Amino acid sequence: MSEQIDTALAHAASRIEPLSETPRLDAELLLAFCLGKTRAYLYTWPEQELEENTLAHFLSLVDERCKPTPVAYLLGWREFYAREFRATPAALVPRPETELLVEQALARLDPARRYGVLDLGTGSGIVAITLKLERPGIRVVATDIDPGSLELARDNARLLGAEVEFIESDWYTQLPADQTFDLVVSNPPYVAAEHPFLRAGDLPAEPQHALTPGSSGLEAIATIVAQAPRFLEPGGEIVLEHGYDQQAAVRDLLAASGFIDIECHLDLNDLPRCTTAKLFEK
Repeated sequence: MSEQIDTALAHAASRIEPLSETPRLDAELLLAFCLGKTRAYLYTWPEQELEENTLAHFLSLVDERCKPTPVAYLLGWREFYAREFRATPAALVPRPETELLVEQALARLDPARRYGVLDLGTGSGIVAITLKLERPGIRVVATDIDPGSLELARDNARLLGAEVEFIESDWYTQLPADQTFDLVVSNPPYVAAEHPFLRAGDLPAEPQHALTPGSSGLEAIATIVAQAPRFLEPGGEIVLEHGYDQQAAVRDLLAASGFIDIECHLDLNDLPRCTTAKLFEK
């Protein structure tokens, strides 16, 4: 059994198409992975015959992709903020829209100053690690309730050379009561439990506890916002990712907890995705 590169890609893309918005890209990434080559190689040598074991490996990955399994889990990595992070089913696949959260956090971290930053629900560690690497002088603490996620986050920190303190904690619960920070950031679960979005695409294959906090989708954000004033320095700031239809509710929660200068920011699709605010200084 043998097949040329272009033929194998066409067949794979047609199988993947019903469940992915990028079937050809998915197929190319998987085949490049099997060959140990770049995607450019596939375009340079489209008529090359694939060895039988390579084709068998590729077809097995296509089978997994069609279950569906996210491409990042099959490859074992995903790019975020121009860096490669390990990706496993222990945590959500890093998403481009979360780069907005990082950008808004970085805009509040003067490179010439030292800050304490708290990342709540760190998952694979992409936000905490990126902030530390972009602002080496800051101190970053990251929490997550899931041991598997923390193990992955620690691996990513080690592989990328970022010094981050990881704590197993249900949001703030395991933090010292007297510990305060200049900035709190979080990309928490925010999808309502019965939302059909959770059954779409690859999402059934990702950890559900990292996607939905409960019936309204706002439970985690409400907890984070309500307790944030205890752990923020006066004038400290918060940066939250949330659903595109949650900006008004998030604004109300922040205002009720004493935050001012509340501003919502749009993602790459011009959807409300991230809200920033400052704790009122008495």
